Amino acid sequence: MKKITYAMSVLMMGLSFTACSESNNSNDENGNEFNVVNTTPLVDEDSYPQNTTTTSYSSKTFGQDAIDNCMALGQELENANTAIASAKLSEAQEAYLRKVLETLVGNVIVPTYTQLADDVEDLEKTLNGLTVSSITQTQIDKACTDFKQARQNWERSEAFLMGAASDFDIDPTIDSWPLNRSLLLNYFNNGMNDEMLEDATILGFHALEFILFRNGQNRKVAELQGNDTYTGFEKITGAQELAYAQTICTLLKQRCFQLQVAWEGETKANAARVAVVKAAGLDMTTAAGLSYGENLINAGISGSKSSFPTLKDAIAQVLSSDEGSCFAICNEVGTAKIANPFSNGDIAYVESPYSYNSITDFRDNIRSIRNVWLGSTDKKANQYSFHTFFASVKSDKVNTAIESNYVGAIEGISNMPAPFVKYCSVVWGKNFDDPENWDSTSEE
Repeated sequence: MKKITYAMSVLMMGLSFTACSESNNSNDENGNEFNVVNTTPLVDEDSYPQNTTTTSYSSKTFGQDAIDNCMALGQELENANTAIASAKLSEAQEAYLRKVLETLVGNVIVPTYTQLADDVEDLEKTLNGLTVSSITQTQIDKACTDFKQARQNWERSEAFLMGAASDFDIDPTIDSWPLNRSLLLNYFNNGMNDEMLEDATILGFHALEFILFRNGQNRKVAELQGNDTYTGFEKITGAQELAYAQTICTLLKQRCFQLQVAWEGETKANAARVAVVKAAGLDMTTAAGLSYGENLINAGISGSKSSFPTLKDAIAQVLSSDEGSCFAICNEVGTAKIANPFSNGDIAYVESPYSYNSITDFRDNIRSIRNVWLGSTDKKANQYSFHTFFASVKSDKVNTAIESNYVGAIEGISNMPAPFVKYCSVVWGKNFDDPENWDSTSEE
């Protein structure tokens, strides 16, 4: 069989991958010969020191740098997609990219959603054991730890919000912010009912965050055994808050189970979670009856019922579509999550203000892009990944551009003064907790 390698030609409209003559090659698992080059990717540090220097809070340089770095990464993601979209791909290259999508589903998307479902199930079990008569600080601390672990896996899924998270309104249902403090207070004062469970602005992660954390600290036993101390909530009891947290955590669990089984499909291993999803009356397949994993992997295959007409359409959705893609979350972090409160003074729009988890959230959003690019969650490039694809076609400049920019975006976000809510408050001279600043002017 003839051996094939690929060289890169830089064109004004992107990159053209051209088959060349014999060289060092290896067969892929489909029998296609392809020059697989698994180079070491650029990756970020696991942690960065917090910037808490007093003078930093009044400087706008840090926030603007973080925004600019996100915008630079977004541009490189679009460029990478253009390189593939404008290329005349060989059969071997198409087969390789299809394996990239298969790896993305099996090695990143399904494991991330499965771990998220595990974490939220743990959180529900912890919360359901809390009563005001027997509650301990250890139990509260465990709930807070469970919450942060779940939060990490959710934020690291936002580069692939396409599919189930968007089609079934899971994203807005479990992660709308800012928390509508006025509406939540009204329900606490006037009694809970089923109607309130239909308003996403008082559901999901951020309602749970408000109940479990204040000023970056885990709530204290004494407060949950008595009345709240938050401005305006002084007449609300901890018993009311715990009961509400338990109710909405169950809804959160159902939706996280839905994400897992919608992408994974029904299996013996996830049968119990499938049963929960079905009992809740939640959908779990595409309109054509496919799992979302099948839908992505079978892109462009005749008769597969995939919603993607071509392989390149699927890749564009993963990398650079306006919604649900790597580009989309990168753009959202820069132009909304950071810019709305920092650049526009919409102080209520700060995400995760009660746990002081904002900067961690933003970094994990960018890490979700890193995971998609590398086809793994361990900071190593999988044999079938966008990284190894571009290395194989000798387009190392694309890898360098993407990877240096996601590292740069994470570093820029990390350099912002922490907590982010304090940074925005100082820059704009506003108090986040003041009721006059409860309402956001931005839409989520």
